[in-house]
Amino acid sequence: MNITNEVILILIGCTVLLSAVVVFSVFAYLSFAQSRKDREDAAFKQVNNLYKKIKGFQTEHPKVSSLSGKWQPDIIHRVYNQSSEKDKQWAKYYTFVELCIGYCNTVLHARKRKLIDKNSYINQHEPFIKQLLRKHRLIIDDMVRKEKYISDYIKDFRQNLIENKSWNRRTEHEEMVRTA
Repeated sequence: MNITNEVILILIGCTVLLSAVVVFSVFAYLSFAQSRKDREDAAFKQVNNLYKKIKGFQTEHPKVSSLSGKWQPDIIHRVYNQSSEKDKQWAKYYTFVELCIGYCNTVLHARKRKLIDKNSYINQHEPFIKQLLRKHRLIIDDMVRKEKYISDYIKDFRQNLIENKSWNRRTEHEEMVRTA
């Protein structure tokens, strides 16, 4: 074998190796893209299922949200010691708030991981989270004070609302009217 044949064999070997690297890279990218799509689809389904549960709960128990403005820290004992019909209503309300918190956590987590489209988040989910957290502000504030049953996602979201003077619905509504 002369030098020319050795060079040709080395070039063929390099070409085969380079081709294998390119093919592997393409398959790795396609696999990653599919995996990401699968995670986005799973997040979408989970968020929509929680949204449907919230709406279903509201339909089944239309008066439960009316308790939101009456929450006081000592009511938590009534949730766990349901000795009256009113206590059972508080338990339903607490269950509803837990469902809302689950939705908020799921959306905020998915958003942080970039599994929810930015426009969908801004136009649909963020306003709904604001609505839920404001509506149930008394119990959310209580949970934050006690540092129980509340995630950092919600604490941070709530803190951002406070800093932007958007935590109080009345204040934000007055600002909207003033600037309209």
